[in-house]
Amino acid sequence: MVITMAQLKWMFNGSQTAGLVGLLLLTSGVAVESAVAQSIPTPSAPTEINRTPRLPASVRQAVRRDLSQRPNVPIQSLTIARFTRQTWRDSCFGLGGSAESCLQVVVPGWRVEVTNQQQSWFYRTNVTGTSIRLEPESDETTLPKEVDQRLLNKVSEDVRIPATELKIAAVRPAVWDGCLGIFTPGTACTQIAISGWQTIVTGRNGSWVYHLDRDGNRIVQNPTASRSRGGLIPSFVPEQNKPPIESEIVFRSVVSGDLSGKETQMTLTSDGAITQFIIAPNIRSRPIVVKRLSQAEVKQFQQLLERQRFQNLNGLRYLTSTASADYPTTTLQTTGATVQYIDLEKKNLPRALQQVIRAWEKLKSK
Repeated sequence: MVITMAQLKWMFNGSQTAGLVGLLLLTSGVAVESAVAQSIPTPSAPTEINRTPRLPASVRQAVRRDLSQRPNVPIQSLTIARFTRQTWRDSCFGLGGSAESCLQVVVPGWRVEVTNQQQSWFYRTNVTGTSIRLEPESDETTLPKEVDQRLLNKVSEDVRIPATELKIAAVRPAVWDGCLGIFTPGTACTQIAISGWQTIVTGRNGSWVYHLDRDGNRIVQNPTASRSRGGLIPSFVPEQNKPPIESEIVFRSVVSGDLSGKETQMTLTSDGAITQFIIAPNIRSRPIVVKRLSQAEVKQFQQLLERQRFQNLNGLRYLTSTASADYPTTTLQTTGATVQYIDLEKKNLPRALQQVIRAWEKLKSK
Protein backbone atom coordinates (compact mmCIF):
# COMPACT_ATOMS: atom_id res chain seq x y z
CA MET A 1 0.00 0.00 0.00
CA VAL A 2 1.34 3.45 -0.97
CA ILE A 3 0.35 6.42 1.21
CA THR A 4 0.62 9.86 -0.41
CA MET A 5 1.56 13.09 1.34
CA ALA A 6 -1.98 14.44 0.84
CA GLN A 7 -3.43 11.39 2.60
CA LEU A 8 -1.02 11.89 5.49
CA LYS A 9 -2.07 15.52 5.86
CA TRP A 10 -5.71 14.45 5.84
CA MET A 11 -5.05 11.83 8.52
CA PHE A 12 -2.93 14.02 10.81
CA ASN A 13 -2.38 17.72 11.52
CA GLY A 14 0.79 19.86 12.23
CA SER A 15 3.57 18.19 14.16
CA GLN A 16 1.88 14.80 13.91
CA THR A 17 2.35 14.89 10.15
CA ALA A 18 6.03 15.86 10.45
CA GLY A 19 6.64 13.16 13.04
CA LEU A 20 5.13 10.39 10.95
CA VAL A 21 6.94 11.51 7.84
CA GLY A 22 10.23 11.56 9.76
CA LEU A 23 9.53 8.09 11.12
CA LEU A 24 8.83 6.74 7.65
CA LEU A 25 11.92 8.39 6.23
CA LEU A 26 14.07 7.08 9.09
CA THR A 27 12.72 3.57 8.65
CA SER A 28 13.23 3.79 4.90
CA GLY A 29 16.80 5.11 5.40
CA VAL A 30 17.73 2.22 7.70
CA ALA A 31 16.44 -0.26 5.19
CA VAL A 32 18.42 1.33 2.36
CA GLU A 33 21.60 1.55 4.45
CA SER A 34 21.22 -2.10 5.46
CA ALA A 35 20.80 -3.14 1.85
CA VAL A 36 23.87 -1.18 0.76
CA ALA A 37 25.96 -2.61 3.60
CA GLN A 38 24.98 -6.14 2.59
CA SER A 39 26.08 -5.44 -0.99
CA ILE A 40 29.66 -4.37 0.05
CA PRO A 41 31.95 -7.32 0.88
CA THR A 42 33.79 -7.09 4.21
CA PRO A 43 37.58 -7.27 3.68
CA SER A 44 39.06 -10.45 5.09
CA ALA A 45 42.12 -8.61 6.48
CA PRO A 46 43.55 -5.06 6.36
CA THR A 47 45.94 -4.37 3.52
CA GLU A 48 49.51 -3.90 4.76
CA ILE A 49 50.92 -0.43 4.02
CA ASN A 50 54.50 -0.34 2.77
CA ARG A 51 56.73 1.15 5.45
CA THR A 52 60.41 1.93 5.68
CA PRO A 53 62.07 -1.29 6.82
CA ARG A 54 63.53 -1.28 10.31
CA LEU A 55 66.02 -3.82 11.51
CA PRO A 56 64.54 -5.76 14.47
CA ALA A 57 66.33 -5.23 17.78
CA SER A 58 66.79 -9.00 18.05
CA VAL A 59 68.85 -9.01 14.82
CA ARG A 60 70.94 -6.03 15.96
CA GLN A 61 71.71 -7.72 19.26
CA ALA A 62 72.48 -11.10 17.68
CA VAL A 63 75.08 -9.85 15.19
CA ARG A 64 76.78 -7.50 17.68
CA ARG A 65 76.90 -10.21 20.35
CA ASP A 66 78.36 -12.76 17.93
CA LEU A 67 81.04 -10.36 16.65
CA SER A 68 82.04 -9.27 20.15
CA GLN A 69 83.22 -12.83 20.83
CA ARG A 70 86.27 -12.06 18.66
CA PRO A 71 89.48 -10.93 20.35
CA ASN A 72 89.87 -7.14 20.62
CA VAL A 73 86.38 -6.36 19.31
CA PRO A 74 84.44 -4.92 22.29
CA ILE A 75 80.68 -4.83 21.82
CA GLN A 76 80.47 -1.14 22.71
CA SER A 77 82.60 -0.28 19.65
CA LEU A 78 80.19 -1.95 17.24
CA THR A 79 77.45 -0.16 15.32
CA ILE A 80 75.12 -1.16 12.50
CA ALA A 81 76.34 0.70 9.40
CA ARG A 82 73.56 -0.44 7.06
CA PHE A 83 71.16 -3.27 6.37
CA THR A 84 68.93 -4.56 3.58
CA ARG A 85 66.08 -7.03 3.36
CA GLN A 86 67.09 -10.23 1.58
CA THR A 87 65.53 -13.50 0.52
CA TRP A 88 67.99 -16.38 0.82
CA ARG A 89 67.65 -19.42 -1.41
CA ASP A 90 68.62 -22.03 1.17
CA SER A 91 68.81 -22.59 4.91
CA CYS A 92 72.53 -21.74 4.90
CA PHE A 93 71.86 -18.25 3.45
CA GLY A 94 74.04 -19.10 0.45
CA LEU A 95 77.13 -19.67 2.63
CA GLY A 96 77.09 -23.45 2.96
CA GLY A 97 80.35 -25.36 2.60
CA SER A 98 80.96 -28.24 0.21
CA ALA A 99 80.40 -30.81 2.97
CA GLU A 100 77.36 -29.05 4.41
CA SER A 101 73.77 -30.07 3.74
CA CYS A 102 71.52 -27.03 3.23
CA LEU A 103 67.75 -27.21 2.84
CA GLN A 104 66.63 -25.76 -0.49
CA VAL A 105 63.98 -23.42 0.91
CA VAL A 106 63.29 -19.72 0.56
CA VAL A 107 64.31 -17.91 3.75
CA PRO A 108 63.43 -14.23 4.19
CA GLY A 109 65.91 -12.26 6.26
CA TRP A 110 68.52 -9.52 6.36
CA ARG A 111 72.06 -8.66 5.26
CA VAL A 112 73.67 -6.50 7.93
CA GLU A 113 76.94 -4.54 7.92
CA VAL A 114 78.54 -4.14 11.36
CA THR A 115 81.49 -1.80 11.87
CA ASN A 116 83.85 -0.65 14.59
CA GLN A 117 84.84 2.30 12.32
CA GLN A 118 88.10 0.50 11.41
CA GLN A 119 86.71 -2.60 9.76
CA SER A 120 83.38 -3.93 8.58
CA TRP A 121 81.81 -7.37 8.82
CA PHE A 122 78.77 -8.63 6.92
CA TYR A 123 76.15 -10.95 8.39
CA ARG A 124 73.31 -12.87 6.81
CA THR A 125 70.35 -13.65 9.05
CA ASN A 126 66.80 -14.87 9.11
CA VAL A 127 63.98 -12.42 9.92
CA THR A 128 64.36 -12.51 13.71
CA GLY A 129 68.10 -13.13 14.06
CA THR A 130 67.73 -16.57 15.64
CA SER A 131 69.95 -17.87 12.83
CA ILE A 132 72.93 -15.80 11.62
CA ARG A 133 76.05 -16.34 9.51
CA LEU A 134 79.15 -14.23 9.07
CA GLU A 135 80.31 -13.76 5.49
CA PRO A 136 83.94 -14.78 4.85
CA GLU A 137 86.46 -11.94 5.09
CA SER A 138 88.46 -12.46 1.94
CA ASP A 139 90.61 -9.35 2.41
CA GLU A 140 91.63 -10.01 6.01
CA THR A 141 95.38 -10.54 6.16
CA THR A 142 98.57 -9.65 8.04
CA LEU A 143 102.02 -8.71 6.85
CA PRO A 144 104.94 -11.13 7.22
CA LYS A 145 106.85 -10.22 10.38
CA GLU A 146 109.96 -8.93 8.59
CA VAL A 147 107.85 -6.79 6.22
CA ASP A 148 105.86 -5.48 9.18
CA GLN A 149 109.04 -4.18 10.83
CA ARG A 150 110.44 -2.66 7.63
CA LEU A 151 107.17 -0.75 7.17
CA LEU A 152 107.13 0.62 10.72
CA ASN A 153 110.77 1.70 10.42
CA LYS A 154 110.04 3.52 7.15
CA VAL A 155 106.98 5.27 8.56
CA SER A 156 108.92 6.24 11.67
CA GLU A 157 111.61 7.81 9.50
CA ASP A 158 109.06 9.69 7.36
CA VAL A 159 106.77 11.07 10.09
CA ARG A 160 109.38 11.36 12.89
CA ILE A 161 107.50 9.20 15.38
CA PRO A 162 109.19 6.26 17.15
CA ALA A 163 108.27 2.91 15.59
CA THR A 164 107.13 1.71 19.03
CA GLU A 165 104.37 4.34 18.93
CA LEU A 166 103.08 3.27 15.53
CA LYS A 167 100.47 0.63 14.77
CA ILE A 168 99.45 -1.10 11.55
CA ALA A 169 95.66 -0.67 11.59
CA ALA A 170 94.79 -2.46 8.33
CA VAL A 171 96.42 -4.41 5.52
CA ARG A 172 95.17 -5.74 2.22
CA PRO A 173 96.92 -7.40 -0.72
CA ALA A 174 97.30 -5.36 -3.89
CA VAL A 175 98.75 -5.54 -7.39
CA TRP A 176 100.64 -2.38 -8.34
CA ASP A 177 102.08 -0.80 -11.45
CA GLY A 178 105.67 0.42 -11.61
CA CYS A 179 104.80 3.43 -9.40
CA LEU A 180 103.29 1.20 -6.70
CA GLY A 181 99.88 2.66 -7.47
CA ILE A 182 100.83 6.26 -6.57
CA PHE A 183 99.53 8.54 -9.33
CA THR A 184 101.50 11.73 -10.08
CA PRO A 185 100.31 14.03 -12.89
CA GLY A 186 102.70 13.99 -15.83
CA THR A 187 104.51 10.85 -14.65
CA ALA A 188 104.36 7.70 -16.75
CA CYS A 189 104.27 4.42 -14.79
CA THR A 190 105.50 1.11 -16.17
CA GLN A 191 102.49 -1.14 -16.70
CA ILE A 192 103.76 -4.23 -14.92
CA ALA A 193 102.08 -6.29 -12.21
CA ILE A 194 103.85 -6.00 -8.85
CA SER A 195 102.35 -8.03 -6.03
CA GLY A 196 102.29 -6.11 -2.77
CA TRP A 197 100.26 -4.53 0.00
CA GLN A 198 98.28 -1.45 0.86
CA THR A 199 98.47 -0.54 4.54
CA ILE A 200 97.07 1.98 7.01
CA VAL A 201 99.38 3.01 9.86
CA THR A 202 98.31 5.05 12.89
CA GLY A 203 100.12 6.91 15.66
CA ARG A 204 99.77 10.06 17.79
CA ASN A 205 96.25 10.81 16.54
CA GLY A 206 97.37 10.64 12.90
CA SER A 207 97.12 8.12 10.05
CA TRP A 208 99.14 7.37 6.93
CA VAL A 209 98.51 5.15 3.91
CA TYR A 210 101.51 3.24 2.53
CA HIS A 211 102.00 1.06 -0.55
CA LEU A 212 104.72 -1.58 -0.66
CA ASP A 213 105.84 -4.57 -2.67
CA ARG A 214 105.46 -8.08 -1.30
CA ASP A 215 108.86 -8.24 0.43
CA GLY A 216 108.87 -4.65 1.70
CA ASN A 217 111.88 -3.69 -0.41
CA ARG A 218 109.95 -0.73 -1.85
CA ILE A 219 107.77 1.27 0.53
CA VAL A 220 106.07 4.52 -0.54
CA GLN A 221 103.65 6.82 1.29
CA ASN A 222 100.38 7.68 -0.45
CA PRO A 223 100.31 11.39 0.49
CA THR A 224 96.89 12.03 -1.08
CA ALA A 225 95.16 9.56 1.24
CA SER A 226 97.27 10.29 4.35
CA ARG A 227 97.13 12.82 7.18
CA SER A 228 93.46 12.77 8.07
CA ARG A 229 92.98 14.64 11.35
CA GLY A 230 90.98 14.53 14.57
CA GLY A 231 91.49 10.83 15.12
CA LEU A 232 89.81 10.03 11.78
CA ILE A 233 91.37 6.77 10.60
CA PRO A 234 90.60 5.41 7.12
CA SER A 235 89.61 1.84 6.40
CA PHE A 236 89.15 -0.16 3.20
CA VAL A 237 85.96 -0.07 1.15
CA PRO A 238 84.58 -3.63 0.80
CA GLU A 239 84.45 -4.78 -2.81
CA GLN A 240 80.65 -5.13 -2.67
CA ASN A 241 80.44 -1.39 -1.87
CA LYS A 242 82.06 -0.46 -5.18
CA PRO A 243 79.24 -0.34 -7.73
CA PRO A 244 80.30 -0.41 -11.40
CA ILE A 245 80.41 2.95 -13.15
CA GLU A 246 79.48 3.52 -16.78
CA SER A 247 82.12 4.83 -19.16
CA GLU A 248 80.20 8.04 -19.97
CA ILE A 249 80.10 9.08 -16.28
CA VAL A 250 82.78 11.62 -15.39
CA PHE A 251 81.86 11.76 -11.69
CA ARG A 252 79.18 10.37 -9.40
CA SER A 253 78.14 11.00 -5.79
CA VAL A 254 75.81 8.66 -3.90
CA VAL A 255 74.41 9.59 -0.49
CA SER A 256 72.96 6.56 1.27
CA GLY A 257 72.86 4.50 4.44
CA ASP A 258 70.45 6.29 6.78
CA LEU A 259 67.54 4.45 8.43
CA SER A 260 65.01 5.85 5.96
CA GLY A 261 66.58 3.76 3.20
CA LYS A 262 66.80 6.78 0.88
CA GLU A 263 69.60 6.98 -1.71
CA THR A 264 70.34 10.09 -3.76
CA GLN A 265 72.60 9.81 -6.81
CA MET A 266 74.08 12.77 -8.68
CA THR A 267 76.05 12.11 -11.85
CA LEU A 268 78.07 14.24 -14.23
CA THR A 269 78.28 12.73 -17.70
CA SER A 270 80.70 13.59 -20.49
CA ASP A 271 78.01 15.62 -22.32
CA GLY A 272 77.88 18.04 -19.36
CA ALA A 273 74.57 16.90 -17.86
CA ILE A 274 74.26 16.70 -14.06
CA THR A 275 71.47 14.26 -13.30
CA GLN A 276 69.71 13.46 -10.03
CA PHE A 277 68.14 10.09 -9.24
CA ILE A 278 66.42 9.22 -5.94
CA ILE A 279 65.62 5.72 -4.68
CA ALA A 280 63.66 5.04 -1.47
CA PRO A 281 61.50 2.17 -0.17
CA ASN A 282 58.37 3.71 -1.72
CA ILE A 283 60.02 6.01 -4.26
CA ARG A 284 61.92 5.48 -7.47
CA SER A 285 62.21 8.77 -9.28
CA ARG A 286 63.03 9.26 -12.90
CA PRO A 287 66.50 10.66 -13.63
CA ILE A 288 66.15 14.44 -13.71
CA VAL A 289 68.70 16.70 -15.40
CA VAL A 290 69.20 19.48 -12.85
CA LYS A 291 71.95 21.33 -14.66
CA ARG A 292 74.02 21.39 -17.85
CA LEU A 293 77.69 22.34 -17.98
CA SER A 294 79.73 23.50 -20.91
CA GLN A 295 82.48 21.25 -22.21
CA ALA A 296 84.98 23.75 -20.81
CA GLU A 297 83.48 23.36 -17.31
CA VAL A 298 83.57 19.56 -17.59
CA LYS A 299 87.22 19.72 -18.65
CA GLN A 300 88.10 22.06 -15.74
CA PHE A 301 86.55 19.65 -13.25
CA GLN A 302 88.43 16.70 -14.75
CA GLN A 303 91.66 18.69 -14.47
CA LEU A 304 90.91 19.40 -10.81
CA LEU A 305 90.44 15.67 -10.15
CA GLU A 306 93.82 15.06 -11.77
CA ARG A 307 95.54 17.87 -9.84
CA GLN A 308 94.17 16.60 -6.54
CA ARG A 309 95.20 13.04 -7.53
CA PHE A 310 91.74 11.72 -6.78
CA GLN A 311 92.55 8.22 -8.00
CA ASN A 312 95.06 7.81 -5.13
CA LEU A 313 92.04 7.72 -2.79
CA ASN A 314 90.63 4.63 -4.48
CA GLY A 315 89.30 1.96 -2.14
CA LEU A 316 89.46 4.05 1.04
CA ARG A 317 86.71 5.23 3.32
CA TYR A 318 86.84 7.78 6.10
CA LEU A 319 84.47 6.92 8.92
CA THR A 320 84.62 7.71 12.61
CA SER A 321 83.24 6.45 15.90
CA THR A 322 81.35 9.73 16.36
CA ALA A 323 79.14 8.90 13.38
CA SER A 324 75.89 7.23 14.39
CA ALA A 325 74.55 4.21 12.58
CA ASP A 326 71.79 6.21 10.89
CA TYR A 327 74.12 8.93 9.56
CA PRO A 328 74.44 8.71 5.76
CA THR A 329 77.63 7.83 3.91
CA THR A 330 78.71 9.63 0.74
CA THR A 331 80.39 7.64 -2.02
CA LEU A 332 82.35 9.51 -4.69
CA GLN A 333 83.33 7.74 -7.90
CA THR A 334 85.17 8.18 -11.16
CA THR A 335 86.38 5.47 -13.52
CA GLY A 336 88.82 3.42 -11.45
CA ALA A 337 88.34 5.27 -8.15
CA THR A 338 85.84 4.91 -5.30
CA VAL A 339 86.09 6.72 -1.95
CA GLN A 340 83.60 7.04 0.92
CA TYR A 341 83.29 9.51 3.78
CA ILE A 342 80.96 10.72 6.52
CA ASP A 343 79.84 14.33 6.13
CA LEU A 344 80.13 14.74 9.89
CA GLU A 345 83.95 14.55 9.60
CA LYS A 346 84.41 16.59 6.45
CA LYS A 347 86.82 19.03 8.14
CA ASN A 348 89.12 16.14 9.17
CA LEU A 349 89.41 14.53 5.73
CA PRO A 350 92.68 14.63 3.77
CA ARG A 351 93.10 18.03 2.13
CA ALA A 352 92.86 16.73 -1.44
CA LEU A 353 89.53 15.03 -0.72
CA GLN A 354 88.19 18.22 0.85
CA GLN A 355 89.15 20.15 -2.30
CA VAL A 356 87.28 17.67 -4.53
CA ILE A 357 84.18 17.77 -2.32
CA ARG A 358 84.09 21.57 -2.33
CA ALA A 359 84.54 21.73 -6.13
CA TRP A 360 81.76 19.17 -6.70
CA GLU A 361 79.32 20.91 -4.34
CA LYS A 362 79.98 24.24 -6.05
CA LEU A 363 79.66 22.73 -9.51
CA LYS A 364 76.27 21.11 -8.93
CA SER A 365 74.79 24.12 -7.11
CA LYS A 366 75.82 26.89 -9.52
